[in-house]
Amino acid sequence: MAAKKTTAGDTTRTERAKAHLERLVEAKGKRLLVDLDADGNAALEALVASGYGATNKAVVIRALIAASKRIKKP
Repeated sequence: MAAKKTTAGDTTRTERAKAHLERLVEAKGKRLLVDLDADGNAALEALVASGYGATNKAVVIRALIAASKRIKKP
């Protein structure tokens, strides 16, 4: 009987993903997965369209930083 050929899958993608997450942690960043409702998605799209940020990521980062600056710190 012939031996079965097994594939390990796409190990390159896995290695790249691990390296990306390691660099993110080293930079004190954090991966954030967010599910937006219809209102949140509409707001995000409007902000990108208006030039608030070039990408969804840029809009979210800029909005978070702006909101955090408005919070009174003790």
